[in-house]
Amino acid sequence: MTDGIPVDLGCFSYLARARILRVDQYPEPDTGAEVLGVLDALAGDGPITAVTASALGLTCALAANNVGDDPAGHQLLQHLDRADVRHRLTATDADPTPELNVITDRAGTRTWFAHLAQAYTALGEADLTVLTAARLAYIDCYRIMTAAAVRAIDTAVRAQVPLFLNLGGDPLHPAVAHAAAEGDLVAVQTSLPTHRTGQAHDLAEHLARTLRPVAALVTLGPQGAIARTSTAVHQSPAGQGRPRHTHGAGAAFSAGFAAAYLAGHDLPTALTAACRTGTDHCAAITERPLRATGDRRLVSSSTV
Repeated sequence: MTDGIPVDLGCFSYLARARILRVDQYPEPDTGAEVLGVLDALAGDGPITAVTASALGLTCALAANNVGDDPAGHQLLQHLDRADVRHRLTATDADPTPELNVITDRAGTRTWFAHLAQAYTALGEADLTVLTAARLAYIDCYRIMTAAAVRAIDTAVRAQVPLFLNLGGDPLHPAVAHAAAEGDLVAVQTSLPTHRTGQAHDLAEHLARTLRPVAALVTLGPQGAIARTSTAVHQSPAGQGRPRHTHGAGAAFSAGFAAAYLAGHDLPTALTAACRTGTDHCAAITERPLRATGDRRLVSSSTV
């Protein structure tokens, strides 16, 4: 619970369980592949951002959909509680816990299968109180949840809480841009895959010109990230370390940036801290061998 107590970072997104299966390479159609490792984790950038930022010392809260009254739902709520992320979420028997299944191979290819419709629908009625008492409101703005994101932005703007918007690689929706124009926009973040890194500067310039944030952030996976302001462009390489997985990398980046920003650091320092946090998150994740299916613990950078 939050009970109106101020927090450093209030996050808004969907909440679901992610199951990540690692294979050596994707099989041909109508064939199969051996699963080499399986990982149960949080899904939704907002929850991962909150958990990671809490591990960095911030007081964090999460506004999201409720989960199912099932083992996966109770795991998710317990995970948030262990990470000291404040929330008003409950487990109900209305719907099962939303789930995201991800397949990844040694080449870094990621394919996902989402069962999230009920989560997106429920976000329209999510309790947004946690956003009104925050020093910074982090809001996921995926295209599929535009209406809910706009509602969250409006709530933060009315409470005069600065905004950190995450597009998650999706195009900027006009409704999001319109809502954000009324607020104090600290940062807007998006991502590009490796084969499109040449478009990063143009994309950052577009976001900076359209939204006028303090910083337009574009993450580039192993190539690091860039930050565009109204007067300059900053670039930082990815942090040192060998990633074991990329699930949640962008969310951990967001947490690192938010923590550095709220600590009063300048943009180059915050960008470097964000890249380091993203890499540390991926390097810290440990896979659970398939034979250990009795162990249902959720794994993230805050629990290993």
